[in-house]
Formats: sequence, C-alpha cells, structure tokens
Amino acid sequence: MAFTTTSEITYINQILDRISAGQITLADQTSQEAKVSFRHWIPTLNALIRSYEWPFLTDRATLVQVQTLTLDDSPAPASFSVGATLTGGTSGTTATVLSVTSDTVYVIAYLSGDFTDGEVISDGTNSLDCATGYPTVAVTTPTYEWTYQYELPTNFLRLIDVYEDDGTDARDDRWTREGNRILTNYTTCNIRFVKTVTDPSDFDPLFAELLLLRMAWKLIPPLAGTMAKVDRDEIWRDLQATEARARSVSSQENNQTGRMDWNLARYGA
Repeated sequence: MAFTTTSEITYINQILDRISAGQITLADQTSQEAKVSFRHWIPTLNALIRSYEWPFLTDRATLVQVQTLTLDDSPAPASFSVGATLTGGTSGTTATVLSVTSDTVYVIAYLSGDFTDGEVISDGTNSLDCATGYPTVAVTTPTYEWTYQYELPTNFLRLIDVYEDDGTDARDDRWTREGNRILTNYTTCNIRFVKTVTDPSDFDPLFAELLLLRMAWKLIPPLAGTMAKVDRDEIWRDLQATEARARSVSSQENNQTGRMDWNLARYGA
C-alpha cells in the first residue's frame, strides 16, 4: 500500500525535510523513505487523534440499531457479504450487512427506512425476490444485561459521550461500549465522538505541526540514524512544546465549565 493523494505526499515531505531525509513522489513510492513513512503514518495519526478531544475532529451522530434480517430461501438463497449495501426494490430502503449468519440471516444496520413485505432485496449484483412474509427484521438483542445495541460510525475513533435528553443536562451513563457497538437500554442513541481523518488539508494547523514532529521523531532511527544529538534534542523539545500548546488551545475551544453545574442545580439534581 502507498500514499494516494498529493496532500499526503506534500505533508510527508515536510516531515522528511525536518530530519533531512530524501523526498518522495506520488508516482514513485519504492524508496526506503516512502516505505518507512507509510508504515508509521496511520498508526501515528490515529494514536494522536485518539489521545485527545480535538475540537476540529469532534462530531455528532444518531446511531442505528443493530438488527437481524431474515430472508426466505425460495427459489434460492441470496449470497450477500459483509459490508454490502442492501436495497429494497419497492421501498428504496438501504441497510449495511454487518455480519452473515447464513444465506438467509444477516445482521444489519439500517441506513434508511424499513423494508416492505415481499419486495426484492439486492446488493447491486445478487438479488432475492422475497415471498409474502419476508423479509423480516428484528432487534438484535445482546446476550445479556442490555436491550439494544447500536453500530458506531465508520469514521469513529474515540467516544466522548452518549447523550439522552432526560429533562436536564446531566450525562447519563447507562451504556457501555463493546467493540464497534454501543450497548444500552435506550431506544435511541445519540453520541459525540472523535472521528478519524487522513487528508492533511483537513488538519488544524497546531495538530498538523504536532503530528509532523511526532512522525519526525519516529522516523529518525530508520531514516536519520546519524543525525547529530543537538538536532534530535531540538526536535524533542519542539515536540513537547507544540503538544502542550496544541492541547491548551484546543481545551479553550471546548470549555463548557459551569453549564452542567448550573442546570443540575436548576433541576435539583
């Protein structure tokens, strides 16, 4: 695998500049610099994103319940795969296949609407003309303790909180995260989360500088092993100072101090 955009290449070359390593191009990524940079790119990026509630990466979503779709096997069972988008020919309803139990039973997350009785279900390649009484959809209940489970967004990287309006602004913790799902007794599930992003043109400037320095520090051993100690120390000092500054500025943009306390007092909680 390799970098796929010019913005990634431009950004990686800025990192390589910092350690006086060779440059790379979008067309030719066979060099040691390209291979090593790509190997560290996504792990370092995602670790930094997950380490903090970066305001420019926070988002909100209303999650969809995980459900079980059952199809009939006449005249022949369909064969849908994980990740496929199923569409109802009559309803236009869409759903994503999360897992496959059998040719007729699929765990899904609705993207829109509800399937209707007797319609054709298709993934764009395979299709099944359902008989009367099919398809059926039922809530996929966790094995024990909770009533519902919800699929997290594909760009999810860190959960901030689950929000349910109970008449106050109190955060309610009657939920748990397990893998890529939220388990809860709530009949709806709204979350705030930190999302992943890979395009450097979408980075906040301070975040971009911090990631550059983290990458540079990681790439010194494989690409700049002979770098003078004074230059290594300078990168380390810049990394520590930039991280403190980036987190401080971000915290000032995400400050709701007093809001919850005031409302809790208002409602006598």
